[in-house]
Amino acid sequence: MIRLVFLILLIAEICYSQTALVVEDFKLKDYNSFSIYKNRNDNGNKLNVLVNPLKSEYPVSNFITDIILNGDTVWFGTGSGIMRTTDDFNTFEYYYGLEPFGTDDIAGFNLNKNVLAASTAVSQEISGESVPTGTGIKISTDYGLNWNSFPQPIDAQSDSVIHYGTNTLYALPVVVRQQNLSYDIAITRTHNDILNYTIWICSFAGGLRKSTDYGNTWTRVLLPPDNLDSININVTGYTFALNPRDNLNHRVFTITAVNDSTLYVGTADGINISTDWGVNWRKYNFQNTDPSGLGNGISGNFVVNLDVQRFNGKTIVWGATRQAEDLNEYDALSYTTNAGANWFSTLPDLKPNGMSFKDSIVYGFTDQGLWRTEFGNFNWTKPGIIYDERTKDQLRTNQFYSGNHIGDTLYFGSADGMLRTEELGVPWIGKWKIFRSVTAIDLSSDLKTYAAPNPFSPDDEVTRIFYKSGKSSAKITIKIFDFGMNPVRTLIQNATRTGADELFTSWDGRNDSGGRIANGVYFYRVEIDDDDPEWGKIILLQ
Repeated sequence: MIRLVFLILLIAEICYSQTALVVEDFKLKDYNSFSIYKNRNDNGNKLNVLVNPLKSEYPVSNFITDIILNGDTVWFGTGSGIMRTTDDFNTFEYYYGLEPFGTDDIAGFNLNKNVLAASTAVSQEISGESVPTGTGIKISTDYGLNWNSFPQPIDAQSDSVIHYGTNTLYALPVVVRQQNLSYDIAITRTHNDILNYTIWICSFAGGLRKSTDYGNTWTRVLLPPDNLDSININVTGYTFALNPRDNLNHRVFTITAVNDSTLYVGTADGINISTDWGVNWRKYNFQNTDPSGLGNGISGNFVVNLDVQRFNGKTIVWGATRQAEDLNEYDALSYTTNAGANWFSTLPDLKPNGMSFKDSIVYGFTDQGLWRTEFGNFNWTKPGIIYDERTKDQLRTNQFYSGNHIGDTLYFGSADGMLRTEELGVPWIGKWKIFRSVTAIDLSSDLKTYAAPNPFSPDDEVTRIFYKSGKSSAKITIKIFDFGMNPVRTLIQNATRTGADELFTSWDGRNDSGGRIANGVYFYRVEIDDDDPEWGKIILLQ
């Protein structure tokens, strides 16, 4: 019994919630409270690291922030690193825990043919606050077989000047990695060298930077300051500074490339467009497109995602635009059909995270759910309960971050799993499949059940009790008990479950009467037919 309790405690420690570093705040904390990164010259590059990803029947994480197609391979950014499938979602391969990725979070990820780039980060606890901190850029030029790893780009204290045409401007040296993490990446062909690629990174306080040598060196890219709507390299007399402390437009979060020469960059002060490989820029924001807030412009200046919709010869650029500092700004999706000359917004007053497209159909990802509309009529609808009939699983989040499609099959990434359904021309009538992260259970081991996340907070999540019968069909009963072994909840009673693989049942932290229960340690019992019951422990924290 002592050994069983030890195993229960051990599994409770490792079954934590999986999250990812996503953009939440544009405000900049004081650099002076951070330690300067001392090892700039000791760069710690790791070159030509051959990576053999680990294989699993299940996704490595339930938190899916990117879904990117590349030939017959689908790549994912997740709460546990990058992942891919090469066999139509039957199995998954992941890089979490492997060099050069380690166990750092993925902040940004993108690819262009054979070139892949991922940025990594961690959250540091500083003075009681969680501060996002960049840990580097990982780049592969052979479809993900070998990887080069570089530290997060930073400046030396002497890097205080940037040249723009004939202008010599002050540039604040970004000498720390805190708040200097690359939330988004774009990869384009290099100007006047189409056989090679340029990698662009959006690094919050680190600004917009580019590398034309696959990560070995990085160059700062100048954007307009807050008080200018455009900059041109042929203009003289500029006196502003490249300074994320004083300029919201120098706090950079997202980028998309319409083509190799045309870039859209989202900051805390709007959307910047360059049509000449990042040399000259025009900025659009709430103040210069829709200061009255009528919907005929960009809704908010805090831009967390950008993407391009193409159908019937149209090119439409979309932004997830949130309220920044102006109280008249509002959360919405904003779009332009004419390269920025005019902007409009839709899906207002919902906190947007991103969008994806299938032909003329737009899917909006928000903190308040998944939404769908046809471009032009903007009659947005969201699905009802998202339920997997085969596994009896129900999605338990409203937070959506990513999407893509293969033919008429749609895939969406949420904070609680990856989803699959069909686009049938009528909103949300296809059946759902929910892909879950599952730790394999070995029935020959002592531990035949576990709960995850554990500990869990019923305010915003459920915990799932995983078990395995090893039988094609079995009767399952699962009950919850308090620390005194008093019955709290019967989750299922003699329920028929089919399939020899891992199964699970969710608990929302309530008792049989539907009431909330106190924080503490709870035990659960899994009964499979007439076999000996299996026990586990759950820690509940409100």
